[in-house]
Amino acid sequence: MASSKILYMGLLLLVTFFWGVTFPLIKDALVFITPVLFLSLRFFLSALLMIPLLVKKKNIASRENIKFGFLAGALLFIGYYFQTVGLEYTTAAKSGIITGIYVVLIPLMSFFYLKSRVSRMDTLASILAFTGLIVMSAGSISNSTVQLGDILTFICAVGYAFQIAYVSKHSKNLDSTVFTFYQILTVAILSTIAIPTYPLSTTDINYYVIFTIFFTAIFGGIFAYYISTRALIFVEPTTAGIIFVGEPIFAALSSIAINKEALGTLTIIGGSVMAFAMFLTSLDNYLRTKHYSAGSA
Repeated sequence: MASSKILYMGLLLLVTFFWGVTFPLIKDALVFITPVLFLSLRFFLSALLMIPLLVKKKNIASRENIKFGFLAGALLFIGYYFQTVGLEYTTAAKSGIITGIYVVLIPLMSFFYLKSRVSRMDTLASILAFTGLIVMSAGSISNSTVQLGDILTFICAVGYAFQIAYVSKHSKNLDSTVFTFYQILTVAILSTIAIPTYPLSTTDINYYVIFTIFFTAIFGGIFAYYISTRALIFVEPTTAGIIFVGEPIFAALSSIAINKEALGTLTIIGGSVMAFAMFLTSLDNYLRTKHYSAGSA
């Protein structure tokens, strides 16, 4: 259990890297395709690619997997819908930063919804992470008004926080592969239903759009949600939330590399504070795991 926890904390960090990279990729792809059509194609491809993994699963028609997978997927859809549409009206770096606000919401979800105890170190790390987000936002959003994209992205952060808490509560007794499949399929179906909510424009399914759909479907979809669903069996949602704070850091860095977005001093300082918060919670979990292992020896 202890080694699994450390392993999945590392894998969650890799997941945040893939999620961060998707921000500038999707931002550029939205020049050629509408946000909701992009989501529909992306998640249907993810669901399709997962089918071979389900062939030998006897619990594919399990009522619990379907019910909990659909509800978790509905929350995930809320996050993705508002995030992707919001990217049309804000920069990739700002979107990543505002999305990261869900980190500070997770301890509240854990306490009120999961009724779970939040450690002092996780609380401190959450406060530090949120402080870093504020400083980072000051550097990225200063001298500009709060735009529609910023508001939509904040709604997405609330949706993600609810989804992480919900998955943490229900994933322990479910098959991770089947549960992940139903989440992804639900997002695909709801995205398709929601296509009329966004005005269609000229669509150009070029090589860049195809690459982005495949990259996000495989690395930001199947891999990321299978790992995060499995990880929440071993890692507390608050701890996972602190690790997920790496997403806006990777989003900002990849926006510099891919879209040449400029980041100011405050953005860099805020990102450093957030990285320190991740280090604190990782060190705390390592020390607690080592203590429990020594106690059971």
